This record gives sequence, C-alpha cells and structure tokens, in this order.
Amino acid sequence: MFDLRKESPNGERTAVGIDPCSEFLQLAILSPKCEPEFKKLPLSPSITEEIVKSTDPAKTQIAIESYGSYGKLFIFELLKRGYDIREVNPHVSKKLAGLYREEHSDLRDAESLAKALFLIPDLPKVSFSERKLWLSKLSRSRKKMIKDLNGYLNRLHRALVESYGVIYKKLFKILFSKKALSFFESYPTINDALSRKREVTKLIGKAKCDLLLQLGQWEDGFYLETLRMEIRSLIEIIRAIDKVKKELAKRIEEIGEEDKEMKILKTFPGIDSLTGAALLSEIGDIERFGRESSLSSYCGVSPVRWQSGTGRIRSKRRKRFSRRLRGTLYFISLSQIRINPESNKYYWRKRREGKTHWQAMNALSRQLIKIIYYMLKNPIKDLLL
Repeated sequence: MFDLRKESPNGERTAVGIDPCSEFLQLAILSPKCEPEFKKLPLSPSITEEIVKSTDPAKTQIAIESYGSYGKLFIFELLKRGYDIREVNPHVSKKLAGLYREEHSDLRDAESLAKALFLIPDLPKVSFSERKLWLSKLSRSRKKMIKDLNGYLNRLHRALVESYGVIYKKLFKILFSKKALSFFESYPTINDALSRKREVTKLIGKAKCDLLLQLGQWEDGFYLETLRMEIRSLIEIIRAIDKVKKELAKRIEEIGEEDKEMKILKTFPGIDSLTGAALLSEIGDIERFGRESSLSSYCGVSPVRWQSGTGRIRSKRRKRFSRRLRGTLYFISLSQIRINPESNKYYWRKRREGKTHWQAMNALSRQLIKIIYYMLKNPIKDLLL
C-alpha cells in the first residue's frame, strides 16, 4: 500500500489535523513512526497544554480548515508556542475526505486535514497578531449584526404591510430612520394612526393622513393586537442591534487610529477603517504571502491555467479561495469605479473587450490587490512613525 508518511516531503514531521466545532476539537495525529492517533478534546483553555504534551512544536505541522467561528483563541495560543499551522481550503479537505472513504465524520475530516499536509506542500500559513485577532472578531461580529439587522427590517416590512397595507411606504422614505421607527412604535397599525388623527397629522402632514383615511380601518381583534405586539418587539430588537453595530464600528475606528497597517490602507481612496479592518482580518500577516500572486490566488481573483489533451490552454475560475476576502475586495472595487476615474476607465475598457461585468470586476480586483499587497509589504516609513 502507498504510504503517505514515507513519501512525505515533511520528512519526520508529525502532521496534526484539527476539525473544530462548537463544543470540542477533533484531532488526527499522523506520525511517520506510529499508528494514527485520534483525540476528541473539549473546547477549553486547557487544550493547548494537551497538544503540547503530545507533540513537539519544532517537529509538528498543524492543518486546520476554518478558525473563523470556533477555536481561534486556541490557534492563537498554538502560534505563540511556535507551531507551524497551515490553512486548508474547505474545497480541498472535502475532496480528500471523499478520496479515501465514503463515510463522513469529524474524525475522518480531521484525518483528511492531516493528510493534506503531506500531499500539498505549499498550503498557506496561518499567522496573525493579537491585534489582528481582535480586529477579525470585531469585523465579523459587525458583519453578522448587519445581516441580522437586515433580517429584522425585512420582518418589520412584512408586518407593516399587513397592518397598513403597501401605503405605509409612502409615509416615510426610509423605514430605518429614527422618525419612522418612532412613528410605527407609537402607531403600529392603521387603526392606531386613525384613532389619533390630530397627532398623526402633525407628525406626517395632512396629505399623508388623508391617504390613510381613504383606506379605512381593519376590524380590531386578537390578530391585530398580536400584530401590534410583533411590530413593537421588532422595533425594539432593531434598535438594540443597531446600537451594538455602532459600538463595534466605533471600536474598529479606535483601533484604526492606532494600527500601522490600517493607517497605510486608509491612504488608499475608498478604504475606510471598516473596510480596512475587514481586509486585514482576512489577510492576516502579509508576510505569509511571499509573492503578490499568492495573495491574488488566496483572494480568488487570479485564474488558473487549464489544459486537457491537445486542447488549447485556457483560463479557469479558481475554486480554492477566501470568500470573505473576495467579497470585501468586490465592494472596494465597486467603490473604486464610482470615485476613481482610472478604475472606472479600466473597468469599461474590459467591458469593451467583451468581458462580462463579473469578469471586468475580477480583473479590477486583481489590480487593486496588487496595490494593496505592495502597500502592506513596502510601507512608507513616514506613515509608521
């Protein structure tokens, strides 16, 4: 049987695959001279010591698929201990897991991650500072808050359509405005608004109040009362989420005033503290990318060469990349088209060449990540003072 350990470019090094979940870490330890060992450790501060007891940092490589949600503190502790940790794209680990066995389990997932260390020698290193760890948590938490906020706003929209009809959209231009939320909290249904016409007329004007009068009222009852309670509860939740979102944004801004790399990125038009935080938290330590092309590949904006048989060589879209980083880069590119004449010209030149919107955006993103890479790699000394 083909022995991965004997043919391994890692030589005598031990490979450890770690599959994190919400409550525990599944470990697979593959050593050249021992049988595979599997451990299931509860997610707690003590697990770092458990790993250190079983392995030597100088002779161990660790592979992990994702450390965005669970186990990031654990990974940071291992980095401080001197472990060489590599990131395996989920697309690769799933292919490897299915290559050896059809069954699926956390144990087999961890084993496939460990085997990736033997099969793929150039896996990207995991490297980040405590400040990057902090930025990443703040940035991702804020992004989740925005997603949750949009979800609750959509629910509020549906509830108001029920209680007012689609006419409610004509009362306020922006549903999320303080004035709109305050109004619908006081008058969650059309019945409530029409029962206090004088007050409502002062708030929204006679013309809009007359629109409500033309529609009439619902028959009041249990369902309408439930709708009132739902609308007021949704508004309370929306305000709470928005408050936390703003606090997170403020904290990111404060870090941006102190962080050297953030200062560098903010000199680039279209990148503010929030966008810069998203970039830095996903890129991590820029030194883990030896070349600009490595970062472009990690972002998914550089194509791969594809050739089969006697067919011509063509470009193909990458499957292994950081989707969070690519998404952030896409929004920066959109901003560049709007505010930067050179980026706008480049985008439309690509469109005239016959490229689709997504292909042109991808080409622009590639140019932007080159600039970002060299800005971080070769910082202007004055900005670091």
